[in-house]
Amino acid sequence: MKKLVLIGGGHTHLETIRRLGEQSSIDVEVSLISSEEYTPYSGMLPGLISGHYTFADCHINLQELCDRYKFRFLKESVTQISPYEQLIHTQKNQYHYDLASINIGSTPNLYSTIGVNEWATPIKPIDRLITKIDRFLNEVSNAPMKQNFEVSVVGGGAAGIEILLALKYRVDACGYTNLNFSMITGSQDILETHPMPIRRKFHQILHKKNVTTYYANPVVSISKDHVKTASGKIIKSDLTVWATGAAASTWPKLSNLPTTKDGFIKTDQYLKVKNINNLFAVGDIGSIEGLQYPKSGVYAVKQAAVLINNINNLVNEKPLERYTPQKHALALISAGSKYAVASRNILCTSGKWVWCWKDHIDRNFMRKFR
Repeated sequence: MKKLVLIGGGHTHLETIRRLGEQSSIDVEVSLISSEEYTPYSGMLPGLISGHYTFADCHINLQELCDRYKFRFLKESVTQISPYEQLIHTQKNQYHYDLASINIGSTPNLYSTIGVNEWATPIKPIDRLITKIDRFLNEVSNAPMKQNFEVSVVGGGAAGIEILLALKYRVDACGYTNLNFSMITGSQDILETHPMPIRRKFHQILHKKNVTTYYANPVVSISKDHVKTASGKIIKSDLTVWATGAAASTWPKLSNLPTTKDGFIKTDQYLKVKNINNLFAVGDIGSIEGLQYPKSGVYAVKQAAVLINNINNLVNEKPLERYTPQKHALALISAGSKYAVASRNILCTSGKWVWCWKDHIDRNFMRKFR
């Protein structure tokens, strides 16, 4: 029986494990390698910060998921892959494979701007962000009542806005009145990959929440108590959350896999790594040549069906299936409280009912892996 090794517990691999496990017959021996036993579901993480969800609500236990289907789980960190020898190297061992897939996501780029790695708090990994927020709010609660604190979120995409509004909701719910919030982006507008109706809606929400916004202000440096932009503006900041600039893990490039200039793995439309027949790269870490689409969980989950078909097709020596990303995806963006905004193409709606709808979708997704 051929050995299939899945590297990383990202959204594509979660769905791949579930579907492979529920097949009536399976022609591969499946192993999952991940440095973490619990993997977060990105759609619910703002709700974790807000206090709407617990850790258990929005994390999946990879060991239990693999045990359910009698797959092997290896809690190890991959350091290199040797595609021609078909070997995966970890800090402890090396593993042979016949087929493999990489789904390790992306991380915030901490080295493109001075001081980010030292003074900013990236939105990933989420457990470190939560720990930093808890410590910061504890500091606020112990400070004199008249002392004001400044919170800045760098990044005007959906992740940055959701994190900012989630933290603002939590602060307001705790009764703190001495915190001011800012959002800083180098772009001309927020949510630039989204249609104008949803941008207008979040302009209104940010204004209503008294969030100060800085547009076309790329950050050039961060220090302990302020952020400096390219225009020379100094923005006071006691907590700086970094939510911009995706970066790839370094080991794929060090393994001499074909990568983009940013380090993401080049693949063809079959999700195979370029010029390597038995290795796939999916989710955020993969970059399909000739296709443009957002790096988001919606697209990652959809790739699972094609990945599974192509794994089965390779094993059975059948033609592979092309992956075609959907032209328009439903966007559901939370706004801190139990309120969310939905958009698809130019259609946009919002309200508490949208949050309930989003909550229903998210919880149904999580139930599949319990």
